[in-house]
Order: sequence, then C-alpha cells, then structure tokens
Amino acid sequence: MKFTRSFFAIFLSVILILFFFKSVQAQVGNQSDITNSDPQEIVNANDLTATPIIDREVFDNNFGTAPTDEAVEEAEEFQAVEYGTYLGTNLFGEISSAEEIADDLSQLAKLTGKNSAVLYVTSLKDQLSLILIPPKPQEKDLLNNTKGLKDKSLLLSQETPVKVGEIVRKFVVDANNSNIQKIAQEFRSKVTNVRDKNYFSSAQKLYEWIIKPIEPALQANKIDSVIFSLDSGLRAIPVAALYDGNQFLIEKYSVGIIPSFSLTDTRYIPIVKSDILAMGISKSTEGQDPLPSVPLEINTVSKELWRSQGQTLLDQESTLENLKSLSRKKHFGILHLATHGDFRSGKISNSYIQFWNRKIHIDQLRNLSQELGWSKEPKVEMLVLSACKTAVGSQEAELGFSGLAVQAGVKSVLGSLWYVSDQGTLALMTKFYDQLKINSLRSESLRQAQLAMLKGQVRVTDKELYLSPEKSIALPPELVNLGKINLTHPYYWSAFTMIGNWN
Repeated sequence: MKFTRSFFAIFLSVILILFFFKSVQAQVGNQSDITNSDPQEIVNANDLTATPIIDREVFDNNFGTAPTDEAVEEAEEFQAVEYGTYLGTNLFGEISSAEEIADDLSQLAKLTGKNSAVLYVTSLKDQLSLILIPPKPQEKDLLNNTKGLKDKSLLLSQETPVKVGEIVRKFVVDANNSNIQKIAQEFRSKVTNVRDKNYFSSAQKLYEWIIKPIEPALQANKIDSVIFSLDSGLRAIPVAALYDGNQFLIEKYSVGIIPSFSLTDTRYIPIVKSDILAMGISKSTEGQDPLPSVPLEINTVSKELWRSQGQTLLDQESTLENLKSLSRKKHFGILHLATHGDFRSGKISNSYIQFWNRKIHIDQLRNLSQELGWSKEPKVEMLVLSACKTAVGSQEAELGFSGLAVQAGVKSVLGSLWYVSDQGTLALMTKFYDQLKINSLRSESLRQAQLAMLKGQVRVTDKELYLSPEKSIALPPELVNLGKINLTHPYYWSAFTMIGNWN
C-alpha cells in the first residue's frame, strides 16, 4: 500500500507551494482493498484562504534532474495541485510511489488478464519527459526478459537492453514545449476535419515523440493498455489516433487517460454487473441543437444490450430532479447521459452538462455527487457523456474534461473530446456497450468499438446501423436517408476517451 509522504520534502524537491499541507486523496486499491476513505472527502479549509502557487519553472528544473522514482512522485504531486486548484478542492492524503504503482498494476493484471502500463508525458521547456511504469513482473517474466519484444530492431537501437519490469525514463529533445504544443494543436485541428486526410503527418510526429522511445519496453512487458497521465496542452489530443506510419496506436493497445494514479480509483469490479440509468435529450432545449439519434441510443443501450438492468428517461423526463429521485431509490453503477456537455475555457463554472430544464455546471457536480453518494461504496462505476466537447487550446477546458471523474466522484468517465455526428455517436456507443457486456473491461471495450469503426465493420447505411456484418439496428425516420458517412475516419472514433479507471 502507499505511504504518507513528508510534505516538507515535497516542498523542497518538487514545486513552490505556499501551503504544503495540501496533498492528494488516495483512491487506489485492488479489488480486495475496500477500506479506502471517501475519495471525495474535503478538508475543512475555512481558515486556509490562500491558493497554492505553482512555479512551473522551478518544477521543470527539479523534475528534469530528479531520479526517476522521485520524478514520479513529483509528477503525482504536481498533477494533484494543478487539478485541485482548478477544481477548487482541497485534496489530501497519500501519493503513489513508482513501486506501489507497479505493484497495483501487477495485481490488476492478475484480476483482468491484461497488462497495463502508466505513461507520464511531461512537456518541459527544453525537452519532453517520458516515464513508463510497467507492472511488477513475475519471476517467470524476469527469466524471459526481452523475449516479448516483437521488433528486434527496436532492441538494437537501444543503448541498453530492455529489462522486463524496469521503469523507463526517456527525454526527447526535439519535442521541446514549443514544438510539441504546436504539433499537438495541428493534429487536433486536422483530425477534427472529416474532409481532411492530412492529419497523418502530425499524428506520426507525435507517435515518434511520445510512443516510439518507450515502445521496446511496451513490447518487452507485453503491455495491452497504455494509460496516459498527460501534461497541460496535451490532454485534449486523441491519443488513440497517434500513427506509426502503418498503424494507429489503438490497433496495438487500448488506451486511457488519468489525471494521476493517486487520483484514480483503479479497483477492478466487473462493470457488467452494474445497473444502468440512461438519460437523453433528443429535442432542442435551452438553445441546444437536437440530437435525433438519442432515443435509439438510450433504448438500445439500456433495454437491448443491458436488458433488465436498465432504466431510461427521455426529453422532458431527463431532469435533474428525476435523476436525484431515481438515484435515491436505486443504486446505478452506470449513468449514461446522452445530452450536450460543454467544457469551456475560463472558470470551471463556465462548463456544464445539459438537462432538460437546466444546466448543471461542473463546479456544482461535486455537491451533487456527495448528495447522491456516488463516491460511497458501492461507487458509481462509470459516467458516460456521449455528446460532449472540449474547447480547443484551453488549459482550463482540458482540466475540466480530464478531471471529471475526480470532480464527479465516479471511478471513470467516457466522454468525447469534440462533438461527433449523431450517427457516429450512435455507432460508437452501441458497439461499446455490445463489447462491454462481453468482456466487462472499459478501455478494451472502447478499443474494440473504435477498431470496428476503423475497419468498416460498424457502418451506417441509408436505413440501418450495422454493429457487425450479421447484426444490424433499424434507424429511426429522423436518421433515414441522410447519406453514407465514412466511419473509418478518426474524426468519428478517436474523440471518445476513457478517463480514470480503465479496467
């Protein structure tokens, strides 16, 4: 388990924080660890009026020269302060060490059958820092060492051999902050234009900088899932669509985003056992555009795919009051909201989720979570926002989106970085749940849905949505004869992102 770190040591070695009593609430554990304190508990800060101040230049200097183990803890602390400051929350507790993260990943691998690695991507002024933490290996894995490496040319290009279970740190000088931020914005701009196929260049450059240096370690450790903890300016890129010149990243690994490991409840409970509440708004309300595929989406998800475990609310029924009423009567492990969500620049109160008769602003979400007990055992396993979008180039919007699981007190959030078309969202969501009921793993189910779209197995005709060559769903009149769309373009599938618990 974790240890409580000396806050004074953190202060000296990491960042300039005026009040070093502010730390991060631990949420990590495996399935047997059910004694964690409420991860949404807030410290009584009535007399603590000052806000922590982060000196990024000091952090960059200390982080860049710190030993790898210390750098991991510094990254965890930095992310905690950054998210806590933006979310307006005094988080406290314990920081995960690199060794503890590796141990937890090893335990999760035993439970899920999938090897996950955490990748810290930190954009320093003069270079990019990559730290990869694989699962702690078993003895048999240590004996095999580099036998898992598929591409031997990658091994030959390394200065030292790849060791199974070793934490890897790499620096990429070409990817200094100015360069990588420029390419990241270019990639996001091009991949969101469905008529543009020129995204390959920036997608490949980001792959070269972020993935290629640690790919030998990914292969040697037989990694199935890459879980990213990303720095400012990089949290809104669709990592699934990074490209190696031949394949997208999603063709090799499932992916997920975490604010930090310490801020993520990684405990594995098969989500297929969860009841679902699906709420949706198909008509225009409060100036929002209509979403005509929503009735089919929520009915298919809750009644056909999740069968008797589902309940639906549509349009006028999709009110905050009804959500509260139903949540008090029954525990729902999955909350599926097929409605507009908007993560905007500026204060957290600028961002919102649309209900029928009102918006709930993201700064109000924590109180709602506490009122309804989302973070209490058994926790809400997953919140799904199927029609949200994140402002381009906004650090605040990125923090709001990637910190949503922390703010909502749920284990994971599935959302989209930009609003995808009605048909594209319908295709992704139905295929995602179709996979989820089979394997009960979140990021892997999302990967399979994305691959099915990329390979043309999930497609939309004039009258039907095909989830496979053998399985189709009739489209409602509003979506009939809208013309053929090419769901293989990453615009349609790469926006969807699993945040928080990926298991």
